Amino acid sequence: MSGEMLDHYLQYGWYRIQQKMITTDVIIGEDASLMPVFWIRFDLQKYTEGKRSARILAMNKDFSVEIKSFDINTEHETLFEEYKTGIDFQLVDSVKQYLLGEDERNVYDSRIVEVRDNNRLIAVGVFDEGKNTIAGILNFYHPAYKKFSPGKLLMLLKMNYAKSRNHLYYYPGYICTRNPKFDYKLFPDKNSTEVFLRNRQQWLPYLSVNMNEMENLLVHNSILEKLIINKSGQDI
Repeated sequence: MSGEMLDHYLQYGWYRIQQKMITTDVIIGEDASLMPVFWIRFDLQKYTEGKRSARILAMNKDFSVEIKSFDINTEHETLFEEYKTGIDFQLVDSVKQYLLGEDERNVYDSRIVEVRDNNRLIAVGVFDEGKNTIAGILNFYHPAYKKFSPGKLLMLLKMNYAKSRNHLYYYPGYICTRNPKFDYKLFPDKNSTEVFLRNRQQWLPYLSVNMNEMENLLVHNSILEKLIINKSGQDI
């Protein structure tokens, strides 16, 4: 996966799952309902660090941070197991399975962010680097450090890395109009957030759009309308 190719896929609402690129406009909720989702990105040329971000960075200033080339080790896997004890949703068995699936080789140009309290590994983030972009893929941390907002810290560290490399965009994934669980991805700076409207093949400023109207456009002008009405889960 070349940097140029990754940039191209991200631009059109695609995203990495294990060693493949996928896209979707719908997810299945906990009640088995089908919910529209919207891919977002941050325009790093417009991004400014707000008070909340500055507070999180200051709160974690005594921890050490290292960004290194991709390499999964037992220390990462141990932390991943600890992380799973503090969450209320299901995850795969290992970091390796999450990122590689059944493959042995990583075809992406990936980086790992490690955060340590002295020598103790407390948080890990993984991102893929393109020519002009990065895509956040995975964050996990020790539950004992949850009060330090390590998930948000990892997002900020990835964004700061991207800015230092003069990248244009940071892609953190999608948000869902029917589930606020994903809204944490908006916290760094809504003014620089853009949202992808697939029907128009266009990125729009998040603050300039009515998300309910965008949901209606997505649902009523695509195959999702049939899926959501039928709720059958079968191919149409």
